[in-house]
Amino acid sequence: MGQSMVAITESDCTGCDLCISHCPFEALLPLASNPKSRTHKKRPVIVVASQCVGCLSCIGSCPTGALYEIQVPLDASQSTLLLMPPAPMTEPVNRWKKGGIGWA
Repeated sequence: MGQSMVAITESDCTGCDLCISHCPFEALLPLASNPKSRTHKKRPVIVVASQCVGCLSCIGSCPTGALYEIQVPLDASQSTLLLMPPAPMTEPVNRWKKGGIGWA
């Protein structure tokens, strides 16, 4: 059994942000702005791969099924995290201060 991570199908993400509070590692963040090619009014959530530990606690929170599990190879000559492109600009989320979303 290998290590898992979460991935997201951006076109299926409606920007409801329900998954954000289900991630204890703050690996799910909304994009800072909505891409011009996007048809949804709200900006999508992305997975910050360097923060994701593969606990998969967020998957069940997505009403559209946009979140899914991917396997990280057991025997890789180079970490898959090193092969990923830099993360786009994201919007900070107030999780713990007054008025924050907390943790589900």
